[in-house]
Amino acid sequence: MSNEAWTPVVPTGREEALTEEFPSYLREAIFRWFQSVLGAESGYVYSHKFVDFQNTARTDIGFLADTHLSWRNTVLPHLRKLGTAEFTNLTGYLASISHFNTYSAHPLEGILNDGGSAWTVIRWNDNRARLTKRVPDGVLNVVQGALDATDAASLKLQEAWLDAYGTNPRASVAYSHAVVAVETAALSVIQPKAAEPTLADLFSILEAETPKWKLLLRDSTKAPGAKSLAVMLRTLWRGHESRHGRPDYADASLEEARAAVILAATLVQWFTSGVVKPVEK
Repeated sequence: MSNEAWTPVVPTGREEALTEEFPSYLREAIFRWFQSVLGAESGYVYSHKFVDFQNTARTDIGFLADTHLSWRNTVLPHLRKLGTAEFTNLTGYLASISHFNTYSAHPLEGILNDGGSAWTVIRWNDNRARLTKRVPDGVLNVVQGALDATDAASLKLQEAWLDAYGTNPRASVAYSHAVVAVETAALSVIQPKAAEPTLADLFSILEAETPKWKLLLRDSTKAPGAKSLAVMLRTLWRGHESRHGRPDYADASLEEARAAVILAATLVQWFTSGVVKPVEK
């Protein structure tokens, strides 16, 4: 028997397309999860989590403090009228205060996946869920280790990921965090005792004719490990550095920021997992 997900016998035209919005069919499915997170199984819910969201998001979606509300007659009709941005942020907030069972998929993820949502739920280092843009599984598998870790470089990379793929993306901030994450990881390995180093300080070290560092990967005269690593660092650093202090300054685009974060995730993983190694004397 096949374990593939069920698809409509009569195609609707929406089977393959991912939606960034929350159409009614997806909202109604998500409301079942809302009910559980908010403790509304009895048919009533206190307003305090909605009020906490309003304060954290610095927005007003119409909930008052210390009220006990009917889930069916008051809360659901109100939530159905929320705009896409408000509903997305509310969903992201409720995900962030829910715990992630590491032994199974998050219950919200199944709903989003079945509904063709462009959003997904990922596990964060505190075992809480975060709502972010969906990326291919292979990409997420590469970065998941860094998203779970608690070292300084990984924590900065986590900030970059949320700013690039989260519900309120900030492209230039994401790029900046990505650079700092790589600086932190790289310099802790190559120049751990330097006073105020930057990525620029590493280029002469990695590009030396007699390199003191190598990659765990098999080396080649056509693609020497240390110099290849330097090229990757330059690509990230120059892509960001060239935007500052110039008359033609422009903020990073979201596409640029996401590319930088993916590259940074690879570099952070390399430096923190021993892929970059000193050359044996």
